[in-house]
Amino acid sequence: MIAVIGDIHGCYLTLRKLIKEVRRQYFDIMMYATGDLVDRGNFPVEVFELLLDEGIQFTKGNHDLMFLYSYTRPLHPFVHSWGYNGNEKTISAYAKHPNYLSKHLDYIEIAPLFLHFDDCLITHAGIASIYAKEFRGYRPISDEFLQQFCPKHINETTGVVWNRNPLLNLGKLQIVGHTRHAKVTHNEISNAVYVDTSVYTGDRLSAVIIEEGEVVDIISVETELDDIA
Repeated sequence: MIAVIGDIHGCYLTLRKLIKEVRRQYFDIMMYATGDLVDRGNFPVEVFELLLDEGIQFTKGNHDLMFLYSYTRPLHPFVHSWGYNGNEKTISAYAKHPNYLSKHLDYIEIAPLFLHFDDCLITHAGIASIYAKEFRGYRPISDEFLQQFCPKHINETTGVVWNRNPLLNLGKLQIVGHTRHAKVTHNEISNAVYVDTSVYTGDRLSAVIIEEGEVVDIISVETELDDIA
């Protein structure tokens, strides 16, 4: 059994409240997150520190990569996109806390593009159905195949950090963020669960509890307004 938290976007106070609620109901459960830790919310520095303190691993999101590349690979195409994707609060936060910048960039650098379990696959934006041909002959999917596939398409709009197209049914549950929904949503055709419930717009932050490839519980908390004011 694991818990998977949707996109956090600098909403530290809300994240802290959600973690507390998950721990109250499932004390020793392992928790993971779908990425997009930064941008739009006020407290990205505190979000990173809380995840580190809690031992919560996350998959790289597009906002995490735009942040990383802006400091480490300034000519990368992602950098241009960061300027119109809500980077102001992230820049401001690290200007106030510069000692954390290198540490958190390193944390993103080593974060995986996917987390693969026997019964589910966690990525930021999901494996698009347009890649069906590449997956023929690779069922069940292996870590080795994913380690080749995910970086190969990372710069594409249909790759696992940017995709908004329909997802491929992999024969196991996909858990993704990136594409916002009013509530946690399960697409039965692709067997994919969308857990980004738009915390930074003042809605809620959600986590799904997964057991044997099924969503057995959903825990959501309303956005703390100080996170986004």
